[in-house]
Amino acid sequence: MTDKIVLIDIDQRSNWWITYPMLEAQYQGAAAILAANVGGFAQIDGDALNCQDICGPTAIPTLSIGLNDSQLIQASMANGPVTATLVVDNEVSEDGTTYNIMGRIPGRSSDYQIIVGGHYDVHFTGFQDDNCAVGLVLAMAKAMIDSGYQPENDIVFCLHGAEEWGSSYTQYDWTVGAWEMINNVHPEWVGKTLAFLNFELPAYEFSTYTSTYSAPEMYAMLDYFANEYPYSPDPEGCFPDGVLTDGYQTYTYSDDFSYYAAGVPSTVNGFLLQKDMETVFPFYVNIYHSQYDTPSTYNGAVMDFNLKYYGALAMYIDQTPALSLDFTAQYDRILSSMDEALMAQAGVDVEAYKAALEALRLAAQDMAAQVKQVNDDYAAAREEGDTAALETLWAQGRALTAKNLAAFQFAQKNLLGLMYERPIVPHEAPQENIQLCQSIIACLETGDVATAVDEYAWTVNNVLEWYAMYFSPEVIAIQDDMLWGADNQDNLYWGTDIGFTKADVDAATRSLFVRYEEDGGDFSQEIAVYQAAIQAQTQILADLGAKETQAMLDLSALLG
Repeated sequence: MTDKIVLIDIDQRSNWWITYPMLEAQYQGAAAILAANVGGFAQIDGDALNCQDICGPTAIPTLSIGLNDSQLIQASMANGPVTATLVVDNEVSEDGTTYNIMGRIPGRSSDYQIIVGGHYDVHFTGFQDDNCAVGLVLAMAKAMIDSGYQPENDIVFCLHGAEEWGSSYTQYDWTVGAWEMINNVHPEWVGKTLAFLNFELPAYEFSTYTSTYSAPEMYAMLDYFANEYPYSPDPEGCFPDGVLTDGYQTYTYSDDFSYYAAGVPSTVNGFLLQKDMETVFPFYVNIYHSQYDTPSTYNGAVMDFNLKYYGALAMYIDQTPALSLDFTAQYDRILSSMDEALMAQAGVDVEAYKAALEALRLAAQDMAAQVKQVNDDYAAAREEGDTAALETLWAQGRALTAKNLAAFQFAQKNLLGLMYERPIVPHEAPQENIQLCQSIIACLETGDVATAVDEYAWTVNNVLEWYAMYFSPEVIAIQDDMLWGADNQDNLYWGTDIGFTKADVDAATRSLFVRYEEDGGDFSQEIAVYQAAIQAQTQILADLGAKETQAMLDLSALLG
């Protein structure tokens, strides 16, 4: 492979992200790599190209080519080696500057604000992703100004840069502009931002329904807004099944997560995952990040609905005295994450944990009731024209809002974790790894290596072991250094301080993959690796259980 151009057919959804074959090719001495998508992305046409962030260091030239071109090259190679000249006129330079573009409509008070945003950087022409969002943000600002709307709070409009790709040598190299905005440029926005309404691909009809991804604490408010609030628009000419409000947690694939992790209540229009929150919409298999993201995809009815719906949501939040954040959603989230038996075996004081969780439920219910009462009384006073009551209730609502925002920030800092890029309750990472290691050992004790590999081994560490099966230890060492290296902890952006501790099982993973065909072999060495991992992860689970117990008690006190 030395000094060769490597040609690969890849499915980045079912196989692996481009980072890994790129690093493997470089490690093996290749000069460059060409990748054609046989599945996962850019399936609309054989000439479709696909551009993605690298999630790694600057390495050898790595380019997308169409499947048709790949097949043409492969056909030529059937007759012997092919000599080619690859011209790459692109240069990756670090320490650059990106710009976030911001405007503001002043409110009657600037104590609080609502942010409306999207990102302006694109792959190819990026019509849906995310030029349409730029248009929507600007249209909402224009509509508010042209209508003479006087907000109670500042309305900030922010278009972020470096969303698609913004850093090198990190697994978390996207939504960098938003992370910098809320953590370094305007950290004071945490605690004063009532909501960040983010937009991604807002002019495409992904399905017969739409939804909103959000922080769990916003589920109840969004359900009320969609189904009970009298001024919430319904879709016209699109989304015949309406707006789903079952509660969909915001994921790590858009700018709202950077704000959410920092402690800002955040939403984004339902643009990526179907209602099972696992399956992507067909757009992402066919068109996403290809040259086919063009104006031909535009749906005016969808754009009109999103503009009106989220504009109305911004005004609803703006005109409500007490911000409606329902922390019973945190209770539900934590309760559903528990494996009580395993937590108890690990040494977690499960009774204390459950007592703290119950205290959180009661405090959350009480706070939600207070918020509802103030907001209901305010609505009644407004109908009656009771200006004295309106002023009093507004002040009461602001006090509740301050408590809710402080509690929200605390909750995300203490009860939000990441297992690679999947949002979790922190204890879920060691809990899941222990469960998987136990299942692997059970298979190996009966000599069933195939089931151990096919069902369990590759899913350890949130499927990072899948890569350990296929790529050199030297490549995996780069992955691990980016995530856990002591000198790279300031390069994690929205993954800062909320990551998980890896189960050290790579050696066993590779061994099982090599021994896949064996029947009834001796797997005592591999079992020992998984047993050691269980022991280490058990201590982590115990420690996180204790930390979460105290965090729930502290959160209850903040709500009280």
